[in-house]
Amino acid sequence: MSELTAARPATAPIRRLSPMLWGALAVFAATATAMIWTYASTHQIFPDSQWYLIYTYRMLGEDRAGSERIVLDYVRDHGTFKPYDYLWASKPFTLSYRPRMLLPVLSVPFVALFGPGGIVVVPGIAFVAAMLLIYRFATGHASVPAATAASILAVASPLVAKWCVGGLTDSLALLLHTAMLLLLPWRKPATKWTVAGLAVVTFLTATTRTITPYTVTTVAAVWCWAMLSQRERWRSWTLAAAGAATGVVAGAVWSRLMSAGLTSSDHFKSLTGGKARTFHEAIPWYRENLPTALGREVTVVLSSWPLVLLIVLSSLACVVAWRTVVPWLVVSAWVGAAGIFLVAPFMTMFRYEIPVLPALVVAAAVFADRVVPQTMIRASPKSF
Repeated sequence: MSELTAARPATAPIRRLSPMLWGALAVFAATATAMIWTYASTHQIFPDSQWYLIYTYRMLGEDRAGSERIVLDYVRDHGTFKPYDYLWASKPFTLSYRPRMLLPVLSVPFVALFGPGGIVVVPGIAFVAAMLLIYRFATGHASVPAATAASILAVASPLVAKWCVGGLTDSLALLLHTAMLLLLPWRKPATKWTVAGLAVVTFLTATTRTITPYTVTTVAAVWCWAMLSQRERWRSWTLAAAGAATGVVAGAVWSRLMSAGLTSSDHFKSLTGGKARTFHEAIPWYRENLPTALGREVTVVLSSWPLVLLIVLSSLACVVAWRTVVPWLVVSAWVGAAGIFLVAPFMTMFRYEIPVLPALVVAAAVFADRVVPQTMIRASPKSF
């Protein structure tokens, strides 16, 4: 009897972890299935991929002309899209891709092994890792079954997988954005390591793609929530916010240095085809183009029922769980999306909105816990 009694504490942690592990396996399987289906059904080399490939080949020792030729030949031979007449041209807008060096750096071994098609390996790995982190983040707010179901619902949308497994930087940005959320001091006080981690993660985000509006609005929102609901931990949350802010500033400096010669006005003028060169010209341009672009974006999103369901459930969660951090996460996510949309007001088929996924999944999971009888849920929901 004493031996059995002594064995119980050792097996108890395994039993407690089992639901988490089963949920993680389910999310992994769903994400891997979506990834494989997307790879098999569509070609995942996009126009933006060419820039990242050229940077990668430059790191592999190819000169500028050789890198351009390899990529151009690949694009033409595989018919991925209509080849550009230039790949490394002198247009100011092309410089905006230069700060996005994380994907080319990580893709070096895969491009060396598999050729240009290897540019899709890192995004695929990042997609799986990001969804597992989103699931982990959701289990901090909701039960394991609810977090699992909400995570699987997110990957069920073809719009999500389309952009996350191609030769693009979106899944890496999603991974880093979710890592930032997990590093925030939800339960444990912030330490010098978590503050440093927040600075590093937010800086790396700037080397992946520009999602600064998401970073700023998310950190500001959860800090405000903490100041209202967890005043006794104001120091911990303020240190965490300061760490994230440090990374944002460092990322802005990095982007500026890497895009030397490209001003914000140059960038916007390129995006608008030269139709908005000044602030006064930008207002009528927005008035003319913004409603159409927004309408097209909404139409595409509405075509994906899993995504629509996720958005509806997260919106309802803001009502039924309005006393929690959920509305702060969801509203700040959409404010960040609006910020990105104003910088580049064009239809992207949910590509620019990818970083809203952590907030939507958490909110949908919380809503499920609120409406499903707790007797039907084995794991008790948690609350920050």
